[in-house]
Amino acid sequence: HLAPGTIVGIIGHNGAGKTTLLDCISGFTPIDGGSILLGGVDVSGLPPYRRAIAGLGRSFQEARLYPSLTVHETVAVALDQHLANRDPLAAALWLPVARDAEAAAAERADELLELLGLTRYRSHLTAELSTGTRRIVELACILAQDPAVVLLDEPSAGVAQRETEALGPLLRQVQQVTGCSLLIIEHDMALMSSLCDELVAMELGRIITRGAPADVLAHERVIASYLGTDEQVIHRSGTGAVAPPDQGAAPAAPTPF
Repeated sequence: HLAPGTIVGIIGHNGAGKTTLLDCISGFTPIDGGSILLGGVDVSGLPPYRRAIAGLGRSFQEARLYPSLTVHETVAVALDQHLANRDPLAAALWLPVARDAEAAAAERADELLELLGLTRYRSHLTAELSTGTRRIVELACILAQDPAVVLLDEPSAGVAQRETEALGPLLRQVQQVTGCSLLIIEHDMALMSSLCDELVAMELGRIITRGAPADVLAHERVIASYLGTDEQVIHRSGTGAVAPPDQGAAPAAPTPF
């Protein structure tokens, strides 16, 4: 369950089933039981593009953009289905209704660029951008669909530390401005613990636990999943979940690992 307007993170080691879960939700992998509800509507039988139209946005581990288009053009393309005029004849003849629709799309694209801090890259080709900036452009394309739920698969992967540090506040701002819910897969525990309202820990396709970030990161099965059960290893990791053998004090709260 993903409550409206919340940010939920999914954690787990490689092979835990995190991306498969997003694939099931977004329609790229069929489910073998249960159902997927979006806004109370069962979308389990819909293909991915129909789920997108219904209000489900999705990013992937690698940003998929048009390298020969500028940032503004890329976002404008994402706005195509929301054009007030979709009559190809009016567009071909460049009638006033088509011009007005294009102008509205261009204005909305600029609004999204401003929201995400991309205005200075407006005329840059997407191929010229850093990995982190390309991921933000991809997010702008997702938001162009006006989604109710956004699925993000490792948004900080391959991103410089400086860009990762700015990602958390940006995603929180996106949620507050748009009102959408975010479901995020991420290995950066510092980012997840500071950003998410709730964490879901997975292992081998099953949920270990879910709850407040501090509680989930302190859960013994989560620690064991990441670090094993050797007490010395856990102590060296800095989680504080298990006191070293020569200390009898209660364990300290964990730090992100």
